[in-house]
Amino acid sequence: MITRKVEWKENPSGVEFVVLPDRTPFSRFNNNRFEHQALNYVNENWPTIGISRVTGKVDVVISGGTHKVHLRDKGKRPGFFDRQVIANEEKLYGNAKVIIAHSNQIRNEIINEYKISPEKVKALYPSVDTAVFNLNARKNREKIREKLGVTSNQFVLLFPSNDHERKGARLILDALEGMDERLVLAVAGKNPLKGSHVLNLGFCENMPEIYAAADATILASVYEPFGLVGPESILCGTPVLLADTIGAVEVLSQPASYSFARNADALRELLLKMLDRFDSENLVIASPECCIHYPYSFDAYLDELIRLLES
Repeated sequence: MITRKVEWKENPSGVEFVVLPDRTPFSRFNNNRFEHQALNYVNENWPTIGISRVTGKVDVVISGGTHKVHLRDKGKRPGFFDRQVIANEEKLYGNAKVIIAHSNQIRNEIINEYKISPEKVKALYPSVDTAVFNLNARKNREKIREKLGVTSNQFVLLFPSNDHERKGARLILDALEGMDERLVLAVAGKNPLKGSHVLNLGFCENMPEIYAAADATILASVYEPFGLVGPESILCGTPVLLADTIGAVEVLSQPASYSFARNADALRELLLKMLDRFDSENLVIASPECCIHYPYSFDAYLDELIRLLES
């Protein structure tokens, strides 16, 4: 594996790392340098998977989103480094034998924005670590809620976010304004969020238990090519509320996943429906696998990846 840094506590067995250390304090410069040099260290006789915007030939590219659409959806014009990133993406997609897009949304972006042949781009949704995210996380649910300081009659809406602007915090707060005081927006992320209904949890390492402690999980992202929060939460037994801009809505269904048009009125309407259900029935997703419509295990993902490498 060619990488800029290794941050595992213990390196995986059977994996050899080649580290190209940063040369400057500027992350964007370091990243661009890495993308131009990484393939110089690859054994040409080995199949190569590109998960960074390397500019040479690779067998398979795995894409979790495109920079062009990311900028456009944020309403930003490309700056100097953005243009470098886009140029690297164009070379990456153009040189690859096969491109794996982590949703049909991304697949369409690559085809339409980068003028890549549809036959070259396959949608393969990302895997979830089912050994970590599963219904066992619910064993300590009441204890976790007690630690968080929420009661059984409060509706905890979990908002996992390290980028509040992109993840739709403003829209969520607007929707919550004036709603039932029992609604609690639990924010799991490094940066605190100010507003009514908000409970800041800080950075959480025990995300499976936090998912399980919530009554629903929410994302209202401006741009979210997939959104692993969706299947992760569902596998822990907690339904998700996802804006229709999020790629994961393609493969998740009710009663585990509810999508809404990305505006405050639509979200407020959905929250009222969820509160009614909260008062009258059990919201727990007892059979998560029935609502996730793709092979989400790592083994299934790896089998398909190997098949593409060998084809």
